[in-house]
Amino acid sequence: MTETDDLVRQQASKKATQWLILLQEEPDDPKVRAEFNAWLAATPTNREAWAHTETTMGLVRHLSPSNAGNWQHRKRNVVPMRLRQRLSSRATWAGSALALVACFVLFFVGPDLMLHIRADAITGTAETRVMYLSDGSSITLAPGSAISINTQGNHRSVTLLAGEALFSIVHDSARPFVVKAGGFTTTDIGTVFDVRWAQGKVDVGVRAGRVRVNGGAIPAQGRELGTGQALSASATEIYNDNLPAEQVGAWADGLLVANDEPLGKVVAKLKPYLHGVVIVPSRLASQRVSGVYSLSNPAQALEAIAQARQRTVHRYSPWVTILR
Repeated sequence: MTETDDLVRQQASKKATQWLILLQEEPDDPKVRAEFNAWLAATPTNREAWAHTETTMGLVRHLSPSNAGNWQHRKRNVVPMRLRQRLSSRATWAGSALALVACFVLFFVGPDLMLHIRADAITGTAETRVMYLSDGSSITLAPGSAISINTQGNHRSVTLLAGEALFSIVHDSARPFVVKAGGFTTTDIGTVFDVRWAQGKVDVGVRAGRVRVNGGAIPAQGRELGTGQALSASATEIYNDNLPAEQVGAWADGLLVANDEPLGKVVAKLKPYLHGVVIVPSRLASQRVSGVYSLSNPAQALEAIAQARQRTVHRYSPWVTILR
């Protein structure tokens, strides 16, 4: 077998993994199905790659009837190989499977390792943590969150490395308290406030008092928020909002509150409480949801959120969940 053959097989294995994810995310999209069938029929290498990928991921038994038919068709059309070629092929696929596992380890474990190195405090899935600072201020970390702290000298600052936190700050004009998240800063003016940092966007809400937010698309002078006010900002956009003050940081009281928000955003807020990957297809992510959901049972909350839009939750393993 030549190096070119190995490269072709590796590329087919990578593409098969991409198809596996896409077919689970968009099972009813005829265009996706047609493109997949065309790819599958194109070469014996593609068919063998698909068979090995399904087996490796352990998802064959979860295929829909239409995909199950493709599976039977593929088994009949795998081209026989001489023993030496077959052993070499198996080694190639084993290498591909190991590479796939390595990619998952790097993708999921790598970022967590870096957070542990940088963070002074970090929370896991469904874990919250309350920290008390020497000045009497407190920080409540949401699940899947990480912070680093600097309270030396005249500086009082926290960097939100990931996730969300509720801050209850003892105001000191000589030592302002600053929360950094990406390129954004939120400066305390005597308040209780919530900051969430995810995917390049910051969400800030004020339960009591005032804060000033700077960075991204926010004007250079900053934007001040008072009780019951909130904003979401990225490098290019900014949105202002008003909400009942008690809903700010409601997660710290065990509640997930949605006020006419996109389904995808609501599920994203719930993800830190759930194990594994939760996939919301793009056609559903923009649908609006309102409601109050208990975080004491995150799986039940996900079911209730899906039912609010007449959707269902499908669990393909303990680590993969898809809304349909």
